[in-house]
Amino acid sequence: MRSNTTRLIIRNVSHLGIGQIASTTLGILLSAVIGRALEPAQLGILYTVFAISSFAYVIVDWGQGTYLVREMARGRTDEPRLIGSALLIRLVAVVVLSAVGVAVAGPLGYSGQIVVLALLAMLSGIPATLFAPFACSLRSKDRMDVDASVNIVGKATMLVATTIALRLGGGLPEVILMQAVGGVTILLIGAIAALRLNIKVAAPVTNVLRELVQHGAPLATFSLVIASQPFIEIMMLSALAGAAVVGWYGASNTILGIVTSPAMILLAATFPALSRASRSLPDLRRIIDTTGRVMFIAAAFTSSALYLFADHMVAIIYGHGRFVETASILRVSALFVPLLFLVFVLASAMNAVGRNKAMAVISIVRIFVCVVCNWLLIGYWQQRFGNGAIALVIIAGVAEIPAMIACLVLLPKGAVGSAVTHNVIRACLASLCTVLPLSMLHPLGLLYLTPLFALLFAVMAMLTRLVLPSDLRLAVEMVRNKLAPMARRSAPDG
Repeated sequence: MRSNTTRLIIRNVSHLGIGQIASTTLGILLSAVIGRALEPAQLGILYTVFAISSFAYVIVDWGQGTYLVREMARGRTDEPRLIGSALLIRLVAVVVLSAVGVAVAGPLGYSGQIVVLALLAMLSGIPATLFAPFACSLRSKDRMDVDASVNIVGKATMLVATTIALRLGGGLPEVILMQAVGGVTILLIGAIAALRLNIKVAAPVTNVLRELVQHGAPLATFSLVIASQPFIEIMMLSALAGAAVVGWYGASNTILGIVTSPAMILLAATFPALSRASRSLPDLRRIIDTTGRVMFIAAAFTSSALYLFADHMVAIIYGHGRFVETASILRVSALFVPLLFLVFVLASAMNAVGRNKAMAVISIVRIFVCVVCNWLLIGYWQQRFGNGAIALVIIAGVAEIPAMIACLVLLPKGAVGSAVTHNVIRACLASLCTVLPLSMLHPLGLLYLTPLFALLFAVMAMLTRLVLPSDLRLAVEMVRNKLAPMARRSAPDG
């Protein structure tokens, strides 16, 4: 059974793996194109606008990203009505939120430029949000390969369109509008893929609309609380440290999002299995253990790579001598990556078993503590060290500790075994043993440091038993099984 579960997870992740390489590359290129064309203050404004629209689109989603996958993975027969009702809720929510946002923007003190750009970002996000219910259906059926392919094409289109717009002298409005170009591409290709896979849409019905609103409320509350954190952080940084620091922080979050995206894909790939296993404690524990091991391998790799290559990442994406302070923010963020990934795993399990209200309460308390500490420390850190964003990162990282403890207490007893704790410790050891010796060789440069890092990390992962020989054998077997049909098709007849 463990082997079948592991195979399912590896299959889902492998479907997304190749796509993620392409997606990450496109994300890096897009960040480079935008970052090299804009100054830190401009990037700070853009990051603020995207934070506002992202917060609004959490309300538009209304918990559907979790609820639809969970229900569809359990075999709902009314899936077409679920999709149709979800589409209607999204469209209505975008219209209402756009109108409300414009009405309250003035009293809240937003400048006219930010209001216009935020409204433009809301409208530009409509095509992509209409694809989301179809993406939920694809994930529930373990067709992450289709979901990844659609998003890759959309990102590639967005990259090309943004590059052309900036070359023609475009600025912030054009960068935002190109999000719509990528979204339209995603919606069109995604709709075609859904039709081919017999994913149908039916007219909305009252009882399903009521169900999505009612059951999505706790999930939306949790998501809103999570989304409010970066929104509040940006507002506080802007007020206490200035637009340039917001730009540094936004650049660091962009890079952090790129390097942690494989882990987010893993969680998305395993959530259907978690949902199906949520009614059986032994199955739930097995899925959490399996997901956790892969997540902590990713955590160790991400943490050590982020710490060692922060300067190189910033220079490659934003250019030498620009956004220098961003590297310092990334190195501090790297210290908290294993803890952050552990909380990701626990939060995913909490959502799978339906402890959404508890997660919302945990997140609200966590954000309240962060806001108070940020208000007290960002200004001091800015005056003392010239980069208030570092204080924000430290506070957010430390706040994950009580959140982790709360999740462990509230999950069903026995759902999280000792294997999770052991693998977290192994991940920290592997990362530490990789970073310490290579930090002394940092002047070697990227060309020599990269292969040394890959080799040393692999050795440390094996020595700490974070990666087991059985994992390598299973991975090789999965690759062979994947390549075998291709080899048979390419073999000459006769």
